[in-house]
Amino acid sequence: MGSSMLCEKVGRSTVADALATWEDIDGTWCLRRRDPPLTALSTPPGDSDVNRTYFCGNAAAIWLISPNVLCKVKGWIPGVTPEADTIKWVAKNCPNIPVPNVIYSWIDPAWQRSFCLMNVVPGVTLDDAWNELSQEERTAIADEVTRYIIDTVQHISPKICTATGTGITFHGWILGFPEPEMKGKNDWQPSLHPIITPEELDRRILLIRGQKSPEEVDHFVFFHGDLIPANIFLDKDKNDKWHVSSIIDWETAGFLPKWYIRTIAGVSPAYLLDLYRNEWKEAKTWSIELTNSLGKHGFPEYSQWLGDSIHNPPETQVFFPRPSG
Repeated sequence: MGSSMLCEKVGRSTVADALATWEDIDGTWCLRRRDPPLTALSTPPGDSDVNRTYFCGNAAAIWLISPNVLCKVKGWIPGVTPEADTIKWVAKNCPNIPVPNVIYSWIDPAWQRSFCLMNVVPGVTLDDAWNELSQEERTAIADEVTRYIIDTVQHISPKICTATGTGITFHGWILGFPEPEMKGKNDWQPSLHPIITPEELDRRILLIRGQKSPEEVDHFVFFHGDLIPANIFLDKDKNDKWHVSSIIDWETAGFLPKWYIRTIAGVSPAYLLDLYRNEWKEAKTWSIELTNSLGKHGFPEYSQWLGDSIHNPPETQVFFPRPSG
């Protein structure tokens, strides 16, 4: 796995040099260091297509390692907070939120990737379950997700950053595009924003959106950042009632303006349900349910503000250099 690790099925429950071990339905597995490690340019033995459940070019992929354990691999550059660190932070600070169980995680600098072993989460995606839900069940799921959002926004920061205090990735809707020096050398590596103050956010929004921020803020709240239908898993309890069994993909989470939470849910096409299975009107129903539920709890929405600035952007693309000091 990468340049530095081996994952293998073993015939005993204790392995002296194991970094992690787990029991699965087919036996005992372990992770240990590869000695010697592979070089940065070498190709590991085996077929990378085997048991691969998700593939996004060189940027990200997921493999089923054992029947109930996944390995998630992402492009990485120095300064990026690994998703596993964010999941651990959420599990500690917001224990009511169901998140994947992290078995072991590491950074592979030689291959410029992050690796995370985690248990397969129970249930199916909201995307897959949505058409089975009654209107009452849809509203209940949106309300449950809103309760989890309320849990996270209790945690605040004076700056836009990750849970561990580094710059965040994504969220170009309001943060713009990092200067090329803030990106990796390859197009599959993430772009990293610097840590951003409220004043810097106002300046960026004015430049990239062509208008002032809809609200002035003096602090930011913690938010998952990407509560799209594919990132929410549902399952049925012993009473055959649907509930949220896990929220996955925390790599874009961080401290962001509170007004952004309901606004992005109402504007971003990523919040649409699968268009292959749904007509346009039906595809918007998750976005509508979530924004309505957030509205009941006082979350502001500026979808028209953001939509107007998207359709009427400044004439030139704005890049932001690394702040001095």
